Amino acid sequence: MIDWLTLRYPLDRLDVSIRDRFKAALGVVFCSDSQGQVMWQKPWLDLDSLRSDTDGLCWSVSRDTDNEFLTIGGSPAALEHGLNVFGSSDIRHCAGVLLLAAQKTLCAVLPAASEWSCRRVDVTENYLFASDREVKAWLRVLRNTESGRHKPTNQTGDTVNWNHSSSLRSGKAYHKGPQLEFLLKKGRQLMVDDWQLEQAARLGRLELKLGSRWFRRFYDAGGSWWDLTVEDLQKQHSDYFGRMWGDGKIEVADMGKLLEELEKVAPSKGRALAAHRTWALLKSVGMSQTRSSMPRSTWFLHLSYLRAAGLTDADLCEGNIVPFTRRDMSIAEPVRSWDDVRRCA
Repeated sequence: MIDWLTLRYPLDRLDVSIRDRFKAALGVVFCSDSQGQVMWQKPWLDLDSLRSDTDGLCWSVSRDTDNEFLTIGGSPAALEHGLNVFGSSDIRHCAGVLLLAAQKTLCAVLPAASEWSCRRVDVTENYLFASDREVKAWLRVLRNTESGRHKPTNQTGDTVNWNHSSSLRSGKAYHKGPQLEFLLKKGRQLMVDDWQLEQAARLGRLELKLGSRWFRRFYDAGGSWWDLTVEDLQKQHSDYFGRMWGDGKIEVADMGKLLEELEKVAPSKGRALAAHRTWALLKSVGMSQTRSSMPRSTWFLHLSYLRAAGLTDADLCEGNIVPFTRRDMSIAEPVRSWDDVRRCA
């Protein structure tokens, strides 16, 4: 599903009445140095003055070198269904939902969705576990997972983030149930019943944010966000998280079987045995000490054999195989509706 969508449109190309409403609500934020010299300035939208903000819909005015833009963001699922547990993965449909909510708020007609530019998409998948305890155990494993440039950062409570400040791509894993309970305690009006709240306690989420830098590269390569398909977005999601977590299809239950798998992918039995020794050392002293105990080229060669044999980055960082990761959770088998939850419950 698309859990967040951000669109923008040149402010000066809007209908004059809408443009005047926003410009009348614009202020300016200045940053000055210790001598009082202005270092930079940017427009600031006074929402209290505009009085057009709605719960779940975010407005801002941004600018680049030459232009100012009206930027609108929100969760299409929350706007459409009153709850963002499940929703559409069709970016055209989600853009229509976002702009319809914006038009109702402004009481004005906005340009067609295809004329806006997309600046951010959050692609989210839900995974159903046997219990809330398994969700928490899954998160503990992910806290120790690194995948190349994807390093866990900003870990709090039931959430694990990877590269959370990146404007290119960032990832997040979290427990959906506690998040819903937190929002309800804050007084948010959510369209959720007791059964759904109970099942949400068993949901773990993987969320990929494709940010503004990702879209700049995408546009520079000739891409059009309007033509992004459901399959395109789901592939971005699986490519980002798949290397960390694997597809859940390859069982590596014990040391003996791992050696057999290594012999299938390594060029010789000797290299398979060497990679197997690296795995044994990794289980004993951890990734950092194992990596520092051998040449860099050997380390990465053995990692390539271990990954080809079926281990994921979560396995390598954790140093052991957690049984439920292979049995119950597959990156390729999310639940995408409450009907899916009922079938699996």
